[in-house]
Amino acid sequence: MAHKIGSLGSPGGLMAALGLSFLFGMALAASADAGGSALDRLKALYARPDRIPFPVENPYSPAKAELGRRLFHDPVLSGNGTMSCASCHQIELGFEQGVPLGTGTAGEELDRHTPTLWNVAWGETFFWDGRAPSLEAQAMMPIQSRVEMNQSMDVVVSDLKADADYRAAFARAFPENPDVTAGRIFEALATFERTLVPAPDRFARWIDGEEDALDAPEKRGFVLFNGKARCARCHAGFAFTDGAFHDIGLADEDDPGRGAVIGVAEASHAFKTPTLIDVADRAPYMHDGSLPDLQAVLDHYQSGIVARPTLSPDLQPITLSEQERSDLIAFLESLDVSNPMEEREIAVLAGPPLPPAADAEPVETDRIVQQDLAFMPGRVMVEAGAPVSVLNDDTRTHTVDVNDPKLKFTSGANKPGEKVEIIFPEPGDYTVVCSIHPRMRLHVEAR
Repeated sequence: MAHKIGSLGSPGGLMAALGLSFLFGMALAASADAGGSALDRLKALYARPDRIPFPVENPYSPAKAELGRRLFHDPVLSGNGTMSCASCHQIELGFEQGVPLGTGTAGEELDRHTPTLWNVAWGETFFWDGRAPSLEAQAMMPIQSRVEMNQSMDVVVSDLKADADYRAAFARAFPENPDVTAGRIFEALATFERTLVPAPDRFARWIDGEEDALDAPEKRGFVLFNGKARCARCHAGFAFTDGAFHDIGLADEDDPGRGAVIGVAEASHAFKTPTLIDVADRAPYMHDGSLPDLQAVLDHYQSGIVARPTLSPDLQPITLSEQERSDLIAFLESLDVSNPMEEREIAVLAGPPLPPAADAEPVETDRIVQQDLAFMPGRVMVEAGAPVSVLNDDTRTHTVDVNDPKLKFTSGANKPGEKVEIIFPEPGDYTVVCSIHPRMRLHVEAR
């Protein structure tokens, strides 16, 4: 289903994009089967999705996305009426703020850098520490935060109800139940944010077969990115992020990051891998805004890593020549978004993209392995009430977590070589995740 939506900056429209190819997991499988050159198989891993996922419980509609766009730019969401979401997420700065640390309505400096919103439709968790489990939950938090927008949702709802134009906009967006509520405000904002997908620029066109879209240094940088420089260990796929949390050895010792959110000390100082889309416009870098430019980022990975026990095992210092540094930065700069205001059509995917394991036949087993950032097998059938073991056969620390009405389970740190035992108490379907690497998902059918 395709919907035409206007430009982000136009009074009556939105910005979004059409993807070019398969979902990331499908592209991975296709590349393995298709043969061809190593470069072609590598490029296949970066094919863009052809549809934007919207949750079944908050489906896309043009009217809802337009309402979200209007709210995103309206200072009514701030306590003193001076700040909107767009005040900090500025499109010309890659939906960031252009300063090391964000600021709130009172000019108070925040603890972290403003994160980008590009491609958040594919996110599993939100904020640098992943404390929001959905975009709807994320939208709620800065509005009510004392140090950010410092607004009462009761006041926002009252103000919007008093505005005839907004009442009409809510009726268009939610025709079955048009009343203005805090929940519908968050749903509209989240719907708009899911449309923030960049138009296909030079890199995407090169991936799609336009050979002249990148020059020779940029192509060499792409090979370095995926090879010697090891960037793709974390910045993987069309969105250039694994969605996981890593301690990359920044000097900031005071911020516990993901570890504090999930109560796992081994995840201390770990922060979510950001996308690299439009990265050249998004300086300064990192969760603390401590690195002023891309040269400083490369300096950090070559010689600035602070050693500590929580360092990500995916992180290793690199050694690059000046030419290699130049080529790598040229590639990163090719990930620009040259026309973010472009009017486009989007194709809508109802519900989140499913991992390959979701389409497989379930394996009857009571033994699961965590390996290579995956649960193996990825879909299992087990006996309700019987113990199931999960062995960490990886180099990374993982967790085993279930958040289901039938079962609330958190394993804590499951270190390499350790085993977790879990019992699914009732028949039914369950989803098991790793809270450090949220794209690791195990689908369980308990009989």
